[in-house]
Amino acid sequence: MDDIIYNQLGYSILSWTVFLPVIGAVLLLFMRNAAAIRWTTLLVTILTLFVSWPILQNFDKSTYKMQFVEKHEWIPTWGINYFIGIDGISVLFIFLTTIISILCVLVSWKAIEDKVKEFHIAILTMEAGMLGVFVALDFFLFYLFWEAMLIPMFLLIGVWGGQNRVYAAIKFFLYTLVGSVLMLVGIVVLYLNGGQTLDILALSSVQYPFKLQCWLF
Repeated sequence: MDDIIYNQLGYSILSWTVFLPVIGAVLLLFMRNAAAIRWTTLLVTILTLFVSWPILQNFDKSTYKMQFVEKHEWIPTWGINYFIGIDGISVLFIFLTTIISILCVLVSWKAIEDKVKEFHIAILTMEAGMLGVFVALDFFLFYLFWEAMLIPMFLLIGVWGGQNRVYAAIKFFLYTLVGSVLMLVGIVVLYLNGGQTLDILALSSVQYPFKLQCWLF
């Protein structure tokens, strides 16, 4: 494809950036000391920012093409691939996410005293989900990351939120449930009308009827 540039660094930097928080969350499962959990989470978030730094350093601002692309066959029967990459917009969101994740750990350092391990696992899982959303170039992969991000966000609101956290969590759940179902319907419609592919770049080049575009919107 002419509109993508495969990984120019020679290693899977986007995959490392996305899944490093997941590795950190798994490590926390085996830890009991609250202080160690806090420091490990902070270290993982800082390391994620450090690992992603070459993305910004080597990003080519002179082209519109998707960069640092990784593509591997995943579920060929449905045309689903592990397909990730970034453009000039998503590269900024990656760094925004990694920086905010560090701040989230720091501002909650003394504020969270209950279920410390679960809280920090939720933080790392949510970071991985958000990063995955910004790099996914396959709609199925995008949807998985999107849903994976919502689960820890729901728990953060419902368990560690303010006085009306239960009400807020239920409201959040209802809004995201409706939104997720409608988005899934939209993805299926695009799949059926776009040549039965979930490749976001390929689907973006298809000419859809105007009425269909309106309904999807």
